[in-house]
Amino acid sequence: MGIKILFVLFLLNVFFALPATAQITDTLEVQMNTHQLQQGDTLNFGIELKNYLNISKAATIQLWIEELNTGKKWHYRYPMINGYINAFLTLDNELRDGVYAFNFLLQKSFFNLIGQVKNADKSDDMLNYIILTKNMQSVTGAVKMSDSKSFQTGHLLFTDSAYIIFSRPKRKSNKIEMEIRTPLDSVFEPLAKVTQFVQVGKIEDTSKPFNPNIPNYIFSATDTMYKTTLQEVVITGKAKKLIEKFEEENVSGMFAGADGTVIDGLESDAIARAYDLLSFLSSQVGGLEVKMDDEGNRKLMWRKHTTALYIDELKVDPTFFMDISPNDIAMIKIYRPGVAVSFGSASGGTIAIYMKKGMYKKPDRVSNNFYISGYSGLETLWH
Repeated sequence: MGIKILFVLFLLNVFFALPATAQITDTLEVQMNTHQLQQGDTLNFGIELKNYLNISKAATIQLWIEELNTGKKWHYRYPMINGYINAFLTLDNELRDGVYAFNFLLQKSFFNLIGQVKNADKSDDMLNYIILTKNMQSVTGAVKMSDSKSFQTGHLLFTDSAYIIFSRPKRKSNKIEMEIRTPLDSVFEPLAKVTQFVQVGKIEDTSKPFNPNIPNYIFSATDTMYKTTLQEVVITGKAKKLIEKFEEENVSGMFAGADGTVIDGLESDAIARAYDLLSFLSSQVGGLEVKMDDEGNRKLMWRKHTTALYIDELKVDPTFFMDISPNDIAMIKIYRPGVAVSFGSASGGTIAIYMKKGMYKKPDRVSNNFYISGYSGLETLWH
């Protein structure tokens, strides 16, 4: 199948004592260990695609949970490899009592990226990429571009979200303008759909078993896929600067506690106008120098010691900085030698780069780096 696995998903080979409460639509079978739960319980469900060899060895299950009384929805998605998946949802203690519809939708696609380079020249035929996951793993790869300068990665398997950066091979400048999309984040017509109902909370009459079959319920995937409505929030008081708000939302651990110098990339264009990141940093920080290592790669040195470099609080190699477009940087935090941000990083100082994301990144601009959402973990909290 050619799947690059970035994070082990704890794939299980057997169900945990699932009873025969299966519902079948065509060849999609869903089994749950129970249909009545209390807050704090764990729901175990198994999904099997009988004739997966005729459909896809690597498919996706999109799970939409809907609270019947309010219409509130939760979304999860799981990788289905060789026609099987077994997963667990632990109910949050604050989850409301009520009846919930579990809508399992079979999507033939597996996670992959489709993209096109907008400013490619005739000599461009390959792209390198590096993916950083939240569990501190990284995977590198390469894709071949077509004559139209489009490309497609192979199957990628990771949980939660990841950060991917593309670069041109053997190029000093990485001014790439590109767009990407994934079929999993597009509206689709499910190949098969199974709906089951679950009751959460206190049961008044335990002598009457919950009936998991509710007539006249209709769920439309096309009406809900990736549309989010947020309540209007009115904020009063002194407004924070944009960079202060960004730092409050994205800086954590010792990076938040240590005394660092901040360079703003949101309301100032100083970073965006830089030709490359290493040269910009050395021009901004006294004592910080760009040196060549034994392999001819550039790196940052401070007081004759190597400077520790981080992207969104993940430690990276100095050569990785060459693949970052300065225009995509939201904030740089600089910690002088002697400030122990992380183990072994104090002697040469530490530089932490934070990339634009969410509301801080314009959705219509092309880039060479992106945040991508992968699969839900097989052991997940439902809250």
